[in-house]
Amino acid sequence: MPETLDELRRRFEKHLRHVDETTLVVLKAHLLIEEMLDSIISSFVFHPKFIEAANLRFAQKISVARSMSLDEHENEMWEIAVKLNSLRNELAHALDSPKRTAKTQAVIDLYFRLSADARNPLQGQPEHIVLSYAAAFFLGFLSSFYEEVKRFRHYVDALDEVMNRHRHAPEGGPA
Repeated sequence: MPETLDELRRRFEKHLRHVDETTLVVLKAHLLIEEMLDSIISSFVFHPKFIEAANLRFAQKISVARSMSLDEHENEMWEIAVKLNSLRNELAHALDSPKRTAKTQAVIDLYFRLSADARNPLQGQPEHIVLSYAAAFFLGFLSSFYEEVKRFRHYVDALDEVMNRHRHAPEGGPA
């Protein structure tokens, strides 16, 4: 920790003089993924206000969403979000983390392996570019999963309308 104002100023300039593109990509991608997880979970449950009140952490949201999947709960794609979250936590809680490089590489390696193209044109590109593609890759997976959740919810709502007519009868009409 800096002991003098001068040391603090130097540290401030070191960390804020230039935009850290990797950190920016990871933080924004994390937010986009979290928004999608929130949408997925809220669409699945009947009373999303209780999920919101639970104030779930990102890792918990991944687990909840993953638990809702009929077929994709064991898909390794979920690990992209897990590893990205680990990297995000490292970036958010330590300015000069010795774990940053390894955690970044873990996301990149997993993305290259899951994208199943050893000749991926992103090989050798700057890490922030590859991380943005990894996040987009996972968001594509989540988008497909979200469609599955919406279809499931549509069927549950249709079943509810048939089984619980009293909840769906027009005001003043027969139940």
